Amino acid sequence: MDGARGFADDEDPDRLFSVNVDVELERLIQRVAWTAEVRLDLSKRPELRHLRSTVADRLNFGRSEQEPMGGLLLVVDELVANAYLHATTPGELRVTRQSRGILVEVTDDQADAGIPGPESCRDTHGLRLVSHLSLDWGVRPEQAGKVVWALVPVQTDYET
Repeated sequence: MDGARGFADDEDPDRLFSVNVDVELERLIQRVAWTAEVRLDLSKRPELRHLRSTVADRLNFGRSEQEPMGGLLLVVDELVANAYLHATTPGELRVTRQSRGILVEVTDDQADAGIPGPESCRDTHGLRLVSHLSLDWGVRPEQAGKVVWALVPVQTDYET
């Protein structure tokens, strides 16, 4: 062993560094992929606080401390609460990072678009909140029901 460097004679420090970097890079790639999308089953109606916590934990990686998540979590709360209230069987919560923002989608089994669209949300306080916090939102049919979605902006410019 070379006492000055701490490596055995047959160990190449450059090779070991390369292996460690490759392992760490693969771990980070998996972590980024894991945080790019959150999919949670709503059929057993998990508590809203559990859903908020899971979304925040998963999407927190790579975010600045200055980038608030409150608006996103309010949109998640409202869309899931509406599915719990109006659908016989809520389906899935999908939260996906996109270039313009974070897309929140909630599926349910109600084929009729049982809630008003963006143009008529004046009567529903929660949907008015979704409208104010989102770049856009709406309802679209899906194979086994519908999807209520909202595109929530993310902060891209930070003051230093």
